[in-house]
Amino acid sequence: MEPIDCDTIREALSARADGEAGSDDLALVDDHLSGCVSCRSFAVDMEHVDRMVRIRPAEPVPSLVAAVTARSRPARLGRGGWIRPALAWVAVVMLVQSIPALLFGRAAGTDPHLARHLGAFGAALAIGFAYAAWKPHRAFGLLPFTAALVATTTVSVVADLVTGSRTPLAELIHVTELAGLMLLWMVAGSPGWRGRRRSGRRRLPSLDPLQ
Repeated sequence: MEPIDCDTIREALSARADGEAGSDDLALVDDHLSGCVSCRSFAVDMEHVDRMVRIRPAEPVPSLVAAVTARSRPARLGRGGWIRPALAWVAVVMLVQSIPALLFGRAAGTDPHLARHLGAFGAALAIGFAYAAWKPHRAFGLLPFTAALVATTTVSVVADLVTGSRTPLAELIHVTELAGLMLLWMVAGSPGWRGRRRSGRRRLPSLDPLQ
């Protein structure tokens, strides 16, 4: 077999470093290195350069913890953590208020079918309040539906009072719904107040690299 020149072996060494050398090439390289001091030194230098290129310190990454936490909406428990227990109590009161209508179809001024529907809405809202008291980080997601329900209920209450079909005393039952909405809003981090407080502050840098 003709002797292999050093240039061919060094090309094979480069292919071995890239993981592209075949088993026959590796055998020829090993056989040549055993008798060639120059190529053996070249192989050592190549391995040293390869380690320097492949193994290097990781580039420092700026911490985004402060920017992310500043934009989050953590649940606020209030002074002494009283908001969540208060919301849970409102849920219990609403559920008790809804049981007669839901189970027995009893609601002033309505037929049993409509009374059960009203009881179902009240019980569902009570369960939502209880869930938000248990999992406060979910409170923000319940706000749109709860606010819409309480707002439409308030409109109907005002209409009943104006027409005289209901007395103010009879409509006091809806105070629990309004109280629940306010407590839910506070547990969610009072997003409306928070936005106003920060409106005059310096805007945080965007985390989106495309902006």
